[in-house]
Amino acid sequence: MAQVFDSLRVTRTDRLGHPISLGHELPESKAILFTGPPGMGKSSELDRAEDLAAQHGWTTIRLSASADMPLEHHLTGAVRNSLAALETRFAGRAPAATSAGRMLRRLRPDPLRNLRKTVNDLTRSGRKTRVGIETRVGGGALPVQAIHKTEQDTTAYDKLGTTLNDFADELGRLTELDGRPIVLLVDNIDRAKEKDRAGLNELAIHIEGLDRPVWLVAAGGSMSTPALMQASRRMSGIATTTSNQFDVRELGALSDEQLRPAITAILRDARIPYEDAAIESLLAAANGHPTRLRNLCNAAVAYRDGEHGITVFTAARATARVNADAAQLYQDLWDQKGTTGAQKDLLTRVAAEGRNGLYMPAVTQAAGPGAWQQIDEARQDLVARGLLREHDGTVVTIPDHGFRDWLNGYLGQTPKPPATQPLLPGSGPHESALAPAHPTGKREKANQLFGQADKLVHQVDRKDEHGRALSLDQRVPRGTSVLFTGPPGSGTSHELTRTKQLADAEGWISIRMDATRRESIEARMIRALQDQLETFEERFPPGEVKELKKLLTKMAVRTQNQMHTAQVRFGIAPGPRVGVQTSWEGVAKDSVGTTLNEVAAQLGKMAAPTGQPILLMVDNLDAADKQDLSTLTSLSAELRRAKQPLFLIAAGGEEATSRLLEASGGDAGKETMDAARWDVRRLTPLSTEELRPALTRPLEAAGIRYDPAAAEHLIAAANGNPSRMRTLTGEALELAGPDRTLTADIAATATGRHELRSRVLYDAAWYNCSPAEKDMLAKTAAHGAHGMPIPTRAGVEGPERWTLDAASQKLVSRGLLTRTGHQVKVGDPGFQKWVQTRLGLAAAQSGIAQVTQLPEAKQAAAVRPPETRPALGQAGRDLQTYR
Repeated sequence: MAQVFDSLRVTRTDRLGHPISLGHELPESKAILFTGPPGMGKSSELDRAEDLAAQHGWTTIRLSASADMPLEHHLTGAVRNSLAALETRFAGRAPAATSAGRMLRRLRPDPLRNLRKTVNDLTRSGRKTRVGIETRVGGGALPVQAIHKTEQDTTAYDKLGTTLNDFADELGRLTELDGRPIVLLVDNIDRAKEKDRAGLNELAIHIEGLDRPVWLVAAGGSMSTPALMQASRRMSGIATTTSNQFDVRELGALSDEQLRPAITAILRDARIPYEDAAIESLLAAANGHPTRLRNLCNAAVAYRDGEHGITVFTAARATARVNADAAQLYQDLWDQKGTTGAQKDLLTRVAAEGRNGLYMPAVTQAAGPGAWQQIDEARQDLVARGLLREHDGTVVTIPDHGFRDWLNGYLGQTPKPPATQPLLPGSGPHESALAPAHPTGKREKANQLFGQADKLVHQVDRKDEHGRALSLDQRVPRGTSVLFTGPPGSGTSHELTRTKQLADAEGWISIRMDATRRESIEARMIRALQDQLETFEERFPPGEVKELKKLLTKMAVRTQNQMHTAQVRFGIAPGPRVGVQTSWEGVAKDSVGTTLNEVAAQLGKMAAPTGQPILLMVDNLDAADKQDLSTLTSLSAELRRAKQPLFLIAAGGEEATSRLLEASGGDAGKETMDAARWDVRRLTPLSTEELRPALTRPLEAAGIRYDPAAAEHLIAAANGNPSRMRTLTGEALELAGPDRTLTADIAATATGRHELRSRVLYDAAWYNCSPAEKDMLAKTAAHGAHGMPIPTRAGVEGPERWTLDAASQKLVSRGLLTRTGHQVKVGDPGFQKWVQTRLGLAAAQSGIAQVTQLPEAKQAAAVRPPETRPALGQAGRDLQTYR
């Protein structure tokens, strides 16, 4: 018979009461990512989004990523499948395909024409075009004809290939016709190649800045967030743009209260009677797993009693049947290569605990230095696979009771009886209550308070460690190349925005682009210059602009390969002819294309007569590969020698300088002085004195009352990071209510909410750390908010000293640690608590799950009472493990 439970949809909410599932009003964030272990309903959330779109007349374009086909190919097929819906939606806005309609199309073009062209071009990126001449001698009455052909590459600068951002632009233009959203749905993003994940990162950033009703909704496994972080080449740090690119919504286990109404409603609709105790038995066996519950319910329906329907006996038979059917799957999970020895050992220990769960800090501490990281990695991988479930960040259980029982039987071990003082709450909420909160309106309120990046309410004038101004509008550059570096969220990109404001005020031309893994710096420069051609044509002589276009064309063509063909045909017309042909390819020595240096020389020549500078600005230098960095160091050296009013201004992370030094040596890998001549301006975390007016002055300008203690709490929680302070203040404004008064309790609650929402990011950043980096984080977190000396000054001896030193540098570059002088500390106080809780350090007071209670917010802490935790660390043993 047909299955009664074809689907089991539940509107998910996080522990703060906000909906995780998409509702009738799409969220402010336009890039949303659903993640979670297998079977938690990620694809079902995309199904829900499709149904929602159908109700409102929105258009959806859905595809699934894969490792065997580029994202552009999947997108091309998905759009073609959606063309009928798009044509129906916009049919009234394009003339009919008649003779009169074709005439009208010249006045009112088909709105889908550009989209079709863009989609067709997605799979032709980087295509080459050729033109040539053909010479024929003989023929006609003569029995012999000689033919010679010469062709060469002529790929123009405006045919570099179409990008995903171009596609999003076309969708945005379509929405202008009726104002209704278009939703792009991408499933299985964790299966995509890293290059495609990098493309999704860029697409998310672009869509957020479109100011058009276009949404990107993606879904993937638990490893999607760390994979996207890694693909961004920003080294997966906290407070990187990854945390801003996607509104991450983690799907955990569902509570019985959420699942019970969905089951009973389906049974009532199917007119199948049931016993309440039977439903409770099925819910207990499912343990919050929606896919397993659906299988259990379908089995119960198949075994139902003819008169009483689903009984307790029926539920027991169904559970036994589902577990028996899954036995082969359990064996395969155990046998597969991905289940390492460390994972098997951990599964064995957790299964032996039975219903009690395993307290992980005790396990990692007992393993000792150098060994606990392997156990921690096994734990994280098993949680991502859905074979383990975490509770309160410290206890793990096997969520599938059938798998747990199979393991104990397979290993021949008897599980422990239930403990008298259980580690897990007996009747508390399931893991859904621990799901991270996601942004709900904070960005809009924060922008209203602080202003946009190009127009801040209060702008902080940054200074370096020597007291000199950092911004270019306050201190002229030393030379023609400037590099802003700093940890994620410190404001390096804002310095480029501030420089552009200076250029606009002075009437200078500024060319800005982002480095990317998916396209070279040269290609990005061509695109950026192309966008500014009208400005060049207005300000410079036609001959100079023509020469610039010519150089851009040559740079795009690069080699101008020539193809020669010689052919001789024999025969008398009009009869058949037989030909002999030979072809050869060659590159003209004087047509090898041009370089970015030559384009820069032309720009400098154009700017020289007036002395008005032209600024070339490159952001996101962390995403540039070694070849791009080598190109930039060569360009920097050329600008220094040319001494023209042309400036290169770049921004990147802490590693930008060292990577430029390495790239300057080319394949030799030995640094040169070219990169050392950059005017490097490093942005360090803001001091309390700098952050305080950046918060209080906008509050006062907006007429928002605040307690001094509230301001100090937000400043301390920001820990010198202006981006984090914006986010925390946005959280606080959302809680403030109509009276708009920020109290100390509101500030504390806002901090707790932010830390809850960041749990998935903390977990992803931790996963991307090497064993040495985890060790360094553990040692630093163990010292609390004051941090510790850098490894070379911390008394560490031997090779470990330099291993930890390298790990410390990497962590600083990713924003996980901050360095002030010779001292390092965990950059995000919430991440510090997360590490402390995960490892059971004595410095952890109550973990990151605790939320200050407010009468108006009514948050549920859902934290296991401290007295039920094992009394570890009281004698300092935990600190010794991680020192």
